[in-house]
Amino acid sequence: MKLWEIVLILGGVDAIAAMAMLRIRRGAPSGSFYKETQLAAGGVSVAGTIFAVLVGFVFLLAFQSYERARSSAQDEAAAVLGLFHIAGEFPSPEGDDLQQDVTCYGQAVAQTEWPAMEDHHSSPLVDAWLSRIAHRFGQVDIQGSGQAAAEQDWFTETDALQEARRARLAEAPRVVPAAIWLPLIALGLGVIGFVLLFADPRELRVAQLMMITAVTTGIAASLLIVNFLDRPYGDHEGAIQPTAMQEALGNIDREQGAPGAQSVSRCDTVGNPT
Repeated sequence: MKLWEIVLILGGVDAIAAMAMLRIRRGAPSGSFYKETQLAAGGVSVAGTIFAVLVGFVFLLAFQSYERARSSAQDEAAAVLGLFHIAGEFPSPEGDDLQQDVTCYGQAVAQTEWPAMEDHHSSPLVDAWLSRIAHRFGQVDIQGSGQAAAEQDWFTETDALQEARRARLAEAPRVVPAAIWLPLIALGLGVIGFVLLFADPRELRVAQLMMITAVTTGIAASLLIVNFLDRPYGDHEGAIQPTAMQEALGNIDREQGAPGAQSVSRCDTVGNPT
């Protein structure tokens, strides 16, 4: 959701609530629709507290999912950079090919899997590069204690890479189900309706408009924040982008000295390693 869309939504719901308050004031009895305003205010307070508690719980749930998604993306990028460095410990040409394959995996994540996650999908191209890397590593002839130590490090980083990717993909679907969204929206509308019944023609119009718009803005903003955190990937404002992976690829390019068309073209397709 774009920033202008958020502003439009907030402005729209506030305008609707304000017009509803003005319309209800015309037919409201003196002193509002409640004979016992203190009891009514207590009811509004209880409903508002319940809404705040539920929103707080859902916010925490969505925020944890958002943080896990961002942390997993960073861990995966770190694992890609680590695998690239470890591959440099192996003899050529296998080590060089492994470095290229790891680089292509990172490019596939950033270019194909990230857009796919918005629709809750993974990328077959990334799966293909994972298989190719595993197949290529099986062809490496490990020699000496130094390469044996590098082999153990490779297994450790590979496990970290796969775990980070699984965690990243696991956060793509929404964590807040419709069964929770429906009560939240219903309760929020109920609180707004409760406040509308405080319409009193004796009160200043501006005061009552401020009252209803403040309540409406708070409820709508709370739901929009939860919706934002519940969608960690996408093209909306604040969505997690493959920045960490792009930075890792940038470091790899600088270490290689000359990224270019050859590197990109070799990543266009995935065939059987030779």
